[in-house]
Amino acid sequence: MNEMDVKIDANFVKKDLYKSKAIAKLSHYAEGELFYDVELSNGTYRFPMSTVEEYENSPHPKPMYSLSADLGATPFYVEMKGSDLNRWIAMAIKADKFMKISE
Repeated sequence: MNEMDVKIDANFVKKDLYKSKAIAKLSHYAEGELFYDVELSNGTYRFPMSTVEEYENSPHPKPMYSLSADLGATPFYVEMKGSDLNRWIAMAIKADKFMKISE
């Protein structure tokens, strides 16, 4: 296992973001997810934020989607304080989707 594969701790990320005041930058949008990059003291990480969710118990044979209730009325910008995204970073870490992309 190399350093890029090491599981990161959500508390480390949270402390690092508040200490460094790092800016998260929108990387791209693909398949219903916003991808942000954020630089921490040990490298740069990318994480997704889902913008849509599938209806539960939909009566239709095809999947139905709506805007994610998790986003609420939160505005998302090209650049924003990484600490403002801690909620979604923690979810990405838990889902093993907080990926190190460079040293």
